[in-house]
Amino acid sequence: MKRLFINELDNMRDLGGYTTSNGNITKYNRFIRSEYPLLSNDSIKKLFGMGITTIIDLRNKDEITRRKNPLNNSNFKYYNIDIAGRYPPLKEEDVSLGYIKILEDYDNIRDIFKTIASSKGGVLYNCTAGKDRTGIISMLLLLIGGVPTSDVIVDYEVSYTFLRNKIRRLHMNNPELPAFLGNSKLEYMEDILQKFYDRYYSVENYMNKIGISERELELIRNKLLCD
Repeated sequence: MKRLFINELDNMRDLGGYTTSNGNITKYNRFIRSEYPLLSNDSIKKLFGMGITTIIDLRNKDEITRRKNPLNNSNFKYYNIDIAGRYPPLKEEDVSLGYIKILEDYDNIRDIFKTIASSKGGVLYNCTAGKDRTGIISMLLLLIGGVPTSDVIVDYEVSYTFLRNKIRRLHMNNPELPAFLGNSKLEYMEDILQKFYDRYYSVENYMNKIGISERELELIRNKLLCD
């Protein structure tokens, strides 16, 4: 795991460097997960220079109206694919149910992975905090690559570590918010992985159900994994 632009962002990370179950390794500069990518012009140029050519913004129209994506410019192919998951659950035990809603947003998840499969260079995908919606897309990508579930959990869990100061300020300024809000506990990802496998049995079955072909799945896997 490698964090990027740490002087500007808290939770932009590369999915490269994970060892898969069969001993392969995920490539760097192919898939970047991010919070709202508020970067300087110099950092945006560096991102493009790393080979990132496709941006997938998972936020809804209201979020984008309030904060336009600075990566929506002529250097990148920009896509806004608004998936479920903007509104947090009211009870901690419902966190995984919120993630199920994201996974069941089949049309938009299909569009995301078809966009990834057809992309020419690296892909950056973001929501607002880079934790929930972005976390589920990361989960699916890592599972496609054959990354062990313990590492999938770690990749999710570490979001709170990087975002903790923002989350603490949020709670100080809004004491009425549920105490769990903003957490990325390992139990949340354990729970959603269990529910995912109970419902779909494998990531390949899930991708087939939403309309991703074997060829597209192989293209995604080839982008993610070293030769």
